[in-house]
Parts: sequence; C-alpha cells; structure tokens
Amino acid sequence: MALKSWPDATQWIAALRLAVPALAIVAALGFLAEWLVWSPVTDMTALLFTAGILFFVPALLEELVFRGVLLSWLTQLTPRWGAWLSTLLFVAWHPLQALTVGPPWADMFLRPSFWIATLILGIILSHIRIRSQSLWPVILIHWFAVLIWKSLLGGPFY
Repeated sequence: MALKSWPDATQWIAALRLAVPALAIVAALGFLAEWLVWSPVTDMTALLFTAGILFFVPALLEELVFRGVLLSWLTQLTPRWGAWLSTLLFVAWHPLQALTVGPPWADMFLRPSFWIATLILGIILSHIRIRSQSLWPVILIHWFAVLIWKSLLGGPFY
C-alpha cells in the first residue's frame, strides 16, 4: 500500500522540483484573483493546533481518498485516464464541499480561478503519487500548501 512506502531521497527531490513551481503558480493565481492576501498569523498556539488538524483534514483524508483509493482504482479501470479522472473529482469536491458543508471559506471554493489552482495542484499531486508510488509526498505537500494558506495568506482558521 502507498502509505507503507516511503520515497527515497531522489523521489523526494523529484517531488519537490514539481511541487515548488506548481505552488508558486497557484499562489500567483490566488493573489491575482484576490483570494490570497498576505496576512500572517500571530497566535502561535492557534497555529500549532491548526497545523495538527490540517495534517489530518484535509491533507491526509483527501489524499487517501483522491490519490490513494480513487487514483489506484481508476488507473486499474483506465490507465490512460485514471489520473485525470481522480484529479477532476478532486477539483469537483471543493465546490461540492462549499455547497454542502459550507465552511467559512466557501465563497473561495466557488471561484473558477480556485478550480484552476486546484486542477494544477491535483495534476501535480497525481503525477508525484504515480512516480513515487507513495502517498507521503502528496500528503505532506498538500499539508504544507494548506498550512501556508492558513498561516500566511489569509486562510480562515477552523
């Protein structure tokens, strides 16, 4: 299983070489669309607590579902399109989440520019998951992205 596999140093470097530019593009898109704003958190206790929560939800949970279960299953059904299908489901999940659960940032999840950012991230994470044969890089990259959003770029706390 992909949770039992820890990538070697070469795989981590390859993952970061893809993730860093992709996250920079996502950040640029977010600033241009104004759903990202520079707003560092000053309450370190709240930040540490939030960081712990964010590891499990959304990073671990969403990656288990989209890059773990769905990607594995869909690539068995259709190797050529499995990664795209799981990525499109990942993108669709965010507005669905906004319309059903309605978290404080629901408006952001309904913006087409956010869908594009989520598509970019989803494509990169699917590629990293396939190449590394591990969920750990995608879990940690997803966690880092959401943590930066919440701690530095105006993302609301729970």
